[in-house]
Amino acid sequence: MSHNKSVSGGISGKLFAIGKWFSLFFALLALIAIVFGVVYMLSLGSAFKVPSFDDQARQTMISNMSEQQSNIAQQKEQVKLNAEYGDKVISIISKYGIQDVKTAGIINTLMQLPAKYREDFISGWRTYLREGVAYAKKTGVYQAIGNSDGTPGTADMLTQQYINEFSSAVEAANAEKTKSKIERLVIFSLIISAMIIFILTMILPVLVQIEKNTRGFLRLGEEAPASASEAASLHVSAQQAAALCPQCRAPITPGDLFCGSCGADLR
Repeated sequence: MSHNKSVSGGISGKLFAIGKWFSLFFALLALIAIVFGVVYMLSLGSAFKVPSFDDQARQTMISNMSEQQSNIAQQKEQVKLNAEYGDKVISIISKYGIQDVKTAGIINTLMQLPAKYREDFISGWRTYLREGVAYAKKTGVYQAIGNSDGTPGTADMLTQQYINEFSSAVEAANAEKTKSKIERLVIFSLIISAMIIFILTMILPVLVQIEKNTRGFLRLGEEAPASASEAASLHVSAQQAAALCPQCRAPITPGDLFCGSCGADLR
């Protein structure tokens, strides 16, 4: 019986040790996942932004106005943008001999863009034209003015091409912003899951040890009554042995001086 208990206790101890190391391993993995998740979320930057009355808000307000109010607001916005970017636009148009695309058209394009992209639009347009015209001249396809068949000049064609590509880039940036929000949500969910795993793996060995100790206490409680019964049996056996003749083992009565069977001296 004691041998079986020893074997059972050894197996239980080994299983507990293995479970403890597995728990520590998974806890470490969960901790690493939490750290990487937090670092990644911090690198994404905050997705929250307090709404402000920016250019997009102005456009929304203008679209909700009456036609007359909307026209007045658009005219004021055009005047503002023309004062800020008009000279730069005229300079680029004059330098590259652009004919079909007018200053007003570029100003209207700027109105449709968020304010943070407008300066990039102007600087990018200038660079795009410089490189495009240089390439056209190098390959011998440059045309200063449009043909009679309606084909625009090189600078006009490059300008329209640039406007389309810039609009696509803005749409891609907005889509990436939405994707970034989804990534934040996914990473946040992974962090929460990793934290739960980490907590469980830290608590699991403690719960196993508590269960092991409880079983040990119960086993001790079962063994104690058995030990008491054995002691009582030994005590009764001793008393019975004391009530027998030491020589012939015949029953005697306490206080007898001689054995009634063999006459042995009991004093």
